[in-house]
Amino acid sequence: MADGNQSMAETAKAQAGAVWSDTKQQASSALEEQKRSAAGGIGELAKALRKAAKEMDGDGGQGGAVSGLTQNAADALERVSGALRNRDLNSMVRDLEGFARSQPALFLGAAVASGFLAMRFLKSGQPESGGTRTGTAQAQRPTPGASLNDSSDPRRI
Repeated sequence: MADGNQSMAETAKAQAGAVWSDTKQQASSALEEQKRSAAGGIGELAKALRKAAKEMDGDGGQGGAVSGLTQNAADALERVSGALRNRDLNSMVRDLEGFARSQPALFLGAAVASGFLAMRFLKSGQPESGGTRTGTAQAQRPTPGASLNDSSDPRRI
């Protein structure tokens, strides 16, 4: 009986290992797809910034400093996009861990700033809830300068 139990345990362990391996592979594939998608989006943003910078330069040179900053931002975004396209996920994670260990305060600050920016971005796409008041509460408010005996008031009975 002990051999049967040991055999079942080994079989279960092998199956669990196979499931874990499959799950890891699927997660890795999904992350790679997200990485490619992010790289494409960042690349498109860089193109849009370059176009905006060229339009600023075309307006009689009035956007000189802003145009230069926009070009620099586009360059930085293109470098990030290229890094995302060309590097594997594991090396990027190792580099991020190394940066977090060598510059913990800067890493934490960047993480907090990224979180705030992400929340602002997500909130900007949502419609406001309860931003304007309509309905009976607003309709019952008297208009400024109207007297209580005003016969043009529709609420007067």
